Amino acid sequence: MGFAVIYSLVWVLCLCLFFADVSLPGTARDVIDAIPKPTVSSLSSICSFVVLTAFLSEILPGKKIQGTKLENGTSVIYKPNGLLVSGATVVGLAWASYSGTIDGSYIADHVFDFWASGTLFAVVLSLYLFISARYLGGQQAVRRSRSFIRDFVLGSELNPHLLGVNLKFFSYRPAMCGWLLVNLSFLFKQFQTLSFFTNRMLAYQLVANFYIVDYFFYEDRMITTWDIIAENFGFMLVWADYCFIPLAFSVQNIFLYNSTEDISIAAALSIVFLFVMGYTLFRGSNSQKHQFKLDASKPIWGKPPITVAGRLLGSGYWGQARHVNYLGDLV
Repeated sequence: MGFAVIYSLVWVLCLCLFFADVSLPGTARDVIDAIPKPTVSSLSSICSFVVLTAFLSEILPGKKIQGTKLENGTSVIYKPNGLLVSGATVVGLAWASYSGTIDGSYIADHVFDFWASGTLFAVVLSLYLFISARYLGGQQAVRRSRSFIRDFVLGSELNPHLLGVNLKFFSYRPAMCGWLLVNLSFLFKQFQTLSFFTNRMLAYQLVANFYIVDYFFYEDRMITTWDIIAENFGFMLVWADYCFIPLAFSVQNIFLYNSTEDISIAAALSIVFLFVMGYTLFRGSNSQKHQFKLDASKPIWGKPPITVAGRLLGSGYWGQARHVNYLGDLV
């Protein structure tokens, strides 16, 4: 139910921003016609992008890292080469756009189709994960419940694999790289439309794309996060990776790309400065948390770490506020 509400709210927001119209459809038929629907073109683009990302993840070099010990006593080997994978993807698609092989504004022109197709892709993948875990002998089924809905939404396996690919860890790559591609497509679309870039579009592109690159730069630290070590991989995470992150996180573009009303350079720099402040809290606190998980005795800010029950960190940023990493992320 929560996903339906989120889907509806984001969809309405997108339509309002895109058409600058807050009026509601007049009839039930109008509502049905206004709902984004999957298309063969957008769905095949998503599938091709996911396959390309998986292929590059396998063939490109990367240091293999052993993950933390799981509840069943095992650990997973990861290859955090997402920065190289995403870089190769962006360069390849940029060259294809420059050569005229693909249209650089295609994603921007069909963003609502991608939203619907991404949702369909997530549903199909989630059904596969559900059936595989329940009826085909999933490899690492944990905390399976008696509720079909719960297991579909929250997942039945911690680290499901498909053709040797760790789906949960891998899926963050099409999520974050997809967000980057949506951003760049709208940036390209703005130049097509206005023949210049606005200050506020450049400010958004700078902070958002830096955030994405930062994720891949520190991708190895994902292996100690709660999502990776404790949460099963079901529709909740699948839909977030293949629809919500790339298409809802980038919703600002719909408003920004064709608007000639701009902000001053000083205002744009103020936005960047605010981002830097939030990023300092976000990255600094997460780095301290990661360090604490690896070595609980290592000093933080030059002092021995203070802990709560030996497990929770109470030093550094974590001694100043609870969930300070979320605070920085929100800023």
